[in-house]
Amino acid sequence: MWNRTIQLTALLTLCALTGSATAGNGKIVIKCGRVITQAGPDIENGVIVIEEGRIVSIGKDVKTAWDAEVLDHPELVAFPGFVEAHSIRGMDRPNENIEIAPFLDVRDSIDPINFYFEDVLRQGITTINVQQGPMCVIGGQGRVVKPVGLTVDEMTVRSSIGLKIVAGARPGRSRATQAQALRKAFGDLQMYLEKLVQDKKDGKDYARREALFQGRDMDKDENKTGREMEGVAPWKVADFKIVPRGEVDDKQEPLLRLVEGKLMAFVYCDSGVAVNNALAMARAHGFLANTVLVLDGDAWKAADAIAEAGVPVVLGPAQMYVERDPITGKEIETFVPRVFFDKKIRFALQSLNSTAQSLWFQAAQCIGQGIDRKAALDAVTRTPAEILRLGKRVGALEAGKDGNVVLFNGDPISVKSTVQYVVIEGNLVYDRSKDSRARQLLQGIEQANAAPEAVEEAVDPHSGKKAAEEKKSGSEKKD
Repeated sequence: MWNRTIQLTALLTLCALTGSATAGNGKIVIKCGRVITQAGPDIENGVIVIEEGRIVSIGKDVKTAWDAEVLDHPELVAFPGFVEAHSIRGMDRPNENIEIAPFLDVRDSIDPINFYFEDVLRQGITTINVQQGPMCVIGGQGRVVKPVGLTVDEMTVRSSIGLKIVAGARPGRSRATQAQALRKAFGDLQMYLEKLVQDKKDGKDYARREALFQGRDMDKDENKTGREMEGVAPWKVADFKIVPRGEVDDKQEPLLRLVEGKLMAFVYCDSGVAVNNALAMARAHGFLANTVLVLDGDAWKAADAIAEAGVPVVLGPAQMYVERDPITGKEIETFVPRVFFDKKIRFALQSLNSTAQSLWFQAAQCIGQGIDRKAALDAVTRTPAEILRLGKRVGALEAGKDGNVVLFNGDPISVKSTVQYVVIEGNLVYDRSKDSRARQLLQGIEQANAAPEAVEEAVDPHSGKKAAEEKKSGSEKKD
């Protein structure tokens, strides 16, 4: 019962925060004292016009529609929404028990009323790539979402963006075991595809019958026809065009798309050795151009190999790597983003948590360590957008892009600044003045039905009595 109460409370809170997201028409005019575009110079006293969810014009003297909603705040600063390039939050569980699971989709695990989405909205994050955690070998397909919407479909920006692959060691497994499991997964794919071709030549129809049993529509053009393997993988299965694509099993089809260059790979590496293994695997199976390395631990030590491969990286939330000199015992600190900045490797930052150390904090850390301000801000806006192949939609404020705008009451990376408004696709989805939860936290107000006393006064669904009465009755019997 209490779980249902908590879920209902979360849903009502989310509705209060995002109610205008579904009620709006994607048409709004934003006037503010300063616009940080991330696409060019800042605009003083700027105007942003958004229609049908897209920015149609931005500048100082811009014509606006007479019937548009106007958000006029000359004291605020407009900024493009932050982009989270990789997150394992927002799901009912971040990991699966199955080691090889490319057929899964985080769509079935994302929880729209998870408090994570409410929190990131308060931090100005408008685009999130949700991926499975690093406890698998090959995980499910990730999904890019916005933190508003009552269903996963409403939240979705881009579905099936890429597979999560783990090249580093997992708890209870050695790095060698992990590497062997990855080799086996791709070896099994090749053998499976070769068997499909041979069965088709032998006149066997097992694959077709299985596809029909699974409910696949084999009359669709994309299902009933075959084609040769695409992509740049060094290996190809001969005569694969004789196999209708609809007959490829759902469990193997995502890996086939990865090898054919139609799906991205987010490869988690916890060390320099894991990076070298990941790059070798990507080259061997033709998806190096679609690889993004998600780095942790001392993986930064393979920066030269990463620069040579030309792949982008998503850096772990712990930006300072500390190790001890084995001879002198002296602690050596390495600021990891600086390594990639100096080597001109494209990098995106990750939040450490969804509140105090969100993306604004990570960018501020970079600036404090001497990284150029624009590069630091790009690492939480433009660069992750480009890594996710969404550079034409998000990451900057310019005509043609999605109408995602965050209004701060100061510098976006100042600890003193807070998000006042968030506009996503032209709809006002967050207004701090109406954020009851933030107000309760700041003022120390206890939420209704959240205190222990409130729980005791609840009615038991079986006896019909209040919990306090049950407790009293039990005490009297004991006496």
